[in-house]
Parts: sequence; structure tokens; C-alpha cells
Amino acid sequence: MVVRIRSEDRLWVRETRRLKRALQRMLSGLFPGLDLEVSVVLVGEREIERLNATYMHREGPTDVMSFPQLSAEEIDELAHGASRSAETLGDIVICVPVAQGQAIERGETLPEEIELLAAHGLLHLAGYDHDTDERAAEMAAAERRIVGRSIIE
Repeated sequence: MVVRIRSEDRLWVRETRRLKRALQRMLSGLFPGLDLEVSVVLVGEREIERLNATYMHREGPTDVMSFPQLSAEEIDELAHGASRSAETLGDIVICVPVAQGQAIERGETLPEEIELLAAHGLLHLAGYDHDTDERAAEMAAAERRIVGRSIIE
């Protein structure tokens, strides 16, 4: 499992070590035996607003965005031995200022909130979504399994 993390701000670099270990653990739990790569970028509000407008056609900042590189079918093929080399699962972008505000609202630390957002983004890369009540319940349960709590209300 390869986890690459880049931070837009040098002050956020210390968050990357803990996050890398947490994501490696999550990847191993979700995809045992697969050699996958995930990249994470920690950004500010201006960059997440730009990405949100460009890709989601929504205005304003958001907390986390995911950009999958593999379909559910491709992940299934990998799980059944169709690949011999590392595959890129996708990219996760986390807005640190939004995460900081949410951490305060939830009574959590910034690293805890970033880990939860990373788990949420990772599950989106794995094919989970919260577009219906049933799928939201499945995704919330998966979040609780991998980080012990859920961002989905």
C-alpha cells in the first residue's frame, strides 16, 4: 500500500505522518492483499472552492473531495488476482480550514477530523456513496468500522 500526502501549507505537514499511517491501516482493512496507491492533498479554502466549482458545479468550500481512478468492476477484478503491480485507487483532497471548523463543532482534534474525512474520501474511492438513505447507512457503517465514527448524520 502506497499513500502519498502533499500539503499546501507547511504548517500542516505534521498532520501527514499520522494520516499516512491511518490510511495505510484503512487500505489494508478494506482491500486485504491488494497493492493500491492513494494520494491525499491538504488544501486551503481557495483551492477546494475551485475544485468544487470545476468538478461538482457547486459554489463555496467543502470538506473533502474524492477522485476515483478505478471503477467498482476494476477493483473487483484486482481482488480476484487480475493485477500484479500497484494500482492507483484515486485521489482525496481535504480542506484543512473547513476540517478545523468541523473539528471544533464535533469537539474533536484537527488530526481526528482529518482522519475521518480521509476515511470518508477513501470509501468514496472504494465505491461507497451517500446519495440515498440506504447507501448512506452502508457508508456510515463502513466509516464506523474503519475509524470508529461517522461523518454521516
